[in-house]
Amino acid sequence: MPISATRKAAIRAEIAEHAARLFRLRGHAGTNIDDIMLAAGLTRGAFYAHFTSKDDLFAEIVRMGHGLLPKLRAAEKVGAVLDGYLDREGLTATAQGCALASLSGDVARSPLAARLAYANVLHGVIAELARGKKRGLDADATAAAILAVGAVTLARASGDTRLSDWLLRCSRRVVRTLMKPKTKPKKKAPKRRASPRKKRLTSRRKAAGARPSRHAARSRAGRV
Repeated sequence: MPISATRKAAIRAEIAEHAARLFRLRGHAGTNIDDIMLAAGLTRGAFYAHFTSKDDLFAEIVRMGHGLLPKLRAAEKVGAVLDGYLDREGLTATAQGCALASLSGDVARSPLAARLAYANVLHGVIAELARGKKRGLDADATAAAILAVGAVTLARASGDTRLSDWLLRCSRRVVRTLMKPKTKPKKKAPKRRASPRKKRLTSRRKAAGARPSRHAARSRAGRV
């Protein structure tokens, strides 16, 4: 008996959910179709009713954008999301839950479909960080995305806990600065310039004050 479209969509979503967890945990090479279907409680044969290959499934997982993007879309304040994303206590959950941080190396070695899906998710993250700004690819929002995802990736890979902490703290501080709304500097009122006519009158008065009047000159001559 054929299954309904609703049931088929639910099975596909379940396979994708288990695959996403395994891919983020083990990577593309360390995960096979049997592992995914076993986790989903299904047979290997059922896989091909929904996906053509493991690469096809992997591109779908990347396209879903687990991790940072859905959190940004659901949040009113994106700065708070980045603070939590760069928190040391939640690093393991963050790295394993974010496709951008955990799958970047696998995506770089994958076919074009996965790489384009990754680019679309990254575009979405930058656009969310650039809310209210004129340009979707805002420079500060782009730098904040690079710092956040890069810091989590490096901190996750580093075996030195103190270095990981330092990477996250430094990135969080710079990201906060980048995400602060910029205030336009107040324009200074232009200085009033005296008109040329007023300048000429002032100059004449000064000159007149410097020269003795004819009456004063005659008076001094009479006294002499």
